[in-house]
Amino acid sequence: MKTGIIGARGVGKSTVFHALTGLAPLPGQADAKNRARFGQIKVADPRLDFLEATYGSKKKVPVELTVLDFAPNPKEQKEGAALDPSLLPMIRDVDALLMVIPDFAGRQTPLAPAVERVDGELIFADFDQAERRLERLKKEKSPIDFERAALEKCLKWLEDGRPLRLLELTAQEMQAFSSFGFLSRKPAIAVINCDADRATAELSTAESAGLKSRGVDVFRLAASFEAELWELDSASQHELLHEAGLEAPARDRLIAALYRDLGLITFYTAGEPEAHAWSLRRSATALEAAARIHSDIARGFIRAEVVSYEDFAALRSDAKVKEAGKLRLEGRDYVMQDGDIIHVRFKI
Repeated sequence: MKTGIIGARGVGKSTVFHALTGLAPLPGQADAKNRARFGQIKVADPRLDFLEATYGSKKKVPVELTVLDFAPNPKEQKEGAALDPSLLPMIRDVDALLMVIPDFAGRQTPLAPAVERVDGELIFADFDQAERRLERLKKEKSPIDFERAALEKCLKWLEDGRPLRLLELTAQEMQAFSSFGFLSRKPAIAVINCDADRATAELSTAESAGLKSRGVDVFRLAASFEAELWELDSASQHELLHEAGLEAPARDRLIAALYRDLGLITFYTAGEPEAHAWSLRRSATALEAAARIHSDIARGFIRAEVVSYEDFAALRSDAKVKEAGKLRLEGRDYVMQDGDIIHVRFKI
């Protein structure tokens, strides 16, 4: 999973990056080739911890979230502008967007209008891209009628100021646009950067309705408070979080929100050499899960041996799982479920 942090200048994007990853933000400005900084968040997963302990695995590999922070470029992003236009090509390959909105005492930004302004920049970029592609299609000797119709559908939608994440597309249309990287189609979360005493505040009904109408989820984050947690040991972190009324650090809560918005599940491969967690889109098949592990495994797929995490946790060994009849043999079209533990038989 890869997500990019975007927003106006001075809203605390780099502090949010530090709060989520524990890494210091990029100092000052940077040249065009080094504007992005990558931070990795390992997903806390009690199920993976159990598998590692039960199998005595020598190695544990959790799912990781990559967060991108970008150095400012005042020449491109003027004061008050919703986005730096020079960043748009850099965020085309991310899976989701984090729109940072400030909400501090004395500096409260109306949430829905702020999100609408950022969305507006994404919509404009998508409209320009779709329009240019449509013009090229019209000049081709054998234009692809389906793609042309799909682009015209998108342009009409964008023209009304609506993000593509709200537009229902057929599987064929989604396949046609898979290489476009449309920005307003990406799942988006409004990250409200606030004071610690407002980290658990509820949105008003009007604010919730405004965000829902744009297909945007919301996530509150006291970035400065969360950044300080990285300097503390685990016990002190838990104590401060408890005092703030928070169940977990922001990074863990954000991952849960991203899993929901991206429609993801986690499946596992486990044994003595390694316990490994894998993210996978909901409704994906066993063959797609095999491809996540390795392309050769998918190419030579024979069958999948599958047990649910709940059944394995109750029985605690492969032998007892087989004895109880809980190990299932599934074909390539089996729809994976969250928590499935899988072993793929294959032959190349």
